[in-house]
Amino acid sequence: MNYEIITAPLIGAVIGTVTNGIAIRMLFRPWKPVYIGKFRLPFTPGLIPKEKPRIAHAIAGVVGNNLLDDETIRKTLLSDEIKEKLLGAVEAKISAFSENTDSISFVLEEKGLMNIIDEKEISLCGTAGTSIAKKMISMNVADSLIDFAAAEFDKNPNPLIAGFASKAISSAKDSLVTKINSLIEEKAPSIISELIDKEYEKIKNKPVCEAVEYLSGKFPDYREKLWSLYTGFIGRYLSSLLRGLNISNIVEQKINEFELPELEKIIMDIAKKELNALVALGGLLGFLMGFINVLIS
Repeated sequence: MNYEIITAPLIGAVIGTVTNGIAIRMLFRPWKPVYIGKFRLPFTPGLIPKEKPRIAHAIAGVVGNNLLDDETIRKTLLSDEIKEKLLGAVEAKISAFSENTDSISFVLEEKGLMNIIDEKEISLCGTAGTSIAKKMISMNVADSLIDFAAAEFDKNPNPLIAGFASKAISSAKDSLVTKINSLIEEKAPSIISELIDKEYEKIKNKPVCEAVEYLSGKFPDYREKLWSLYTGFIGRYLSSLLRGLNISNIVEQKINEFELPELEKIIMDIAKKELNALVALGGLLGFLMGFINVLIS
């Protein structure tokens, strides 16, 4: 019996399997160059450790420019699926708030936001009154008030009063405007600040459910408005945001930060089935080559 017809294919299978297995291991190993004296052994370090920066740069380019490019992310963020998830989450929150009888201040206090909002309200009171007063002066409110008063006196059925008052107001108009503007500048900030404080206290003490009911009635089309705001934000800022993030750079930096054992484990976990198939394919090809060699000889 010619045993070579059995042994040759088996030896070829073993050689093919071992060779492919070693080749795959050499993708990663050794992790560092191996030297004999001053002579560095060829194929050290392995292909991936040796070419890690170039591979990281290439992968980052593919991810940043092809997989996660501006258009792809835009389509994803503006998809119907995202729309339903976003609006569904908002509706769920609104539904929960619509049954909440606690005051707005209590809810904000629970979330640790009350102090921040109080500070903002104090800041608003300090600036809003002054700003509104300046705006009233710049809009010539005093002038308009005097003109209105003169027009009202002109309507008086008593011609004596109408004529006298109208002339008196006209002659004193400049001094009256100055006086009114002075009063606006002096009194308006504190009055406006007080009004804001009163309204703020009313709002704080309202039950959350009442606030939700009021806002729902005020903005019945809130779904469309919210989505419009969202799409407007994406359209206006996404490109600059992605340029600022520089996805390619993030991916490249992250890959370069991986330790080689960790990178090897990640790749092996991803491609374990395919790499094992390559080893098996090497054994099969070795088996076939051994068998064919026996037949030829």
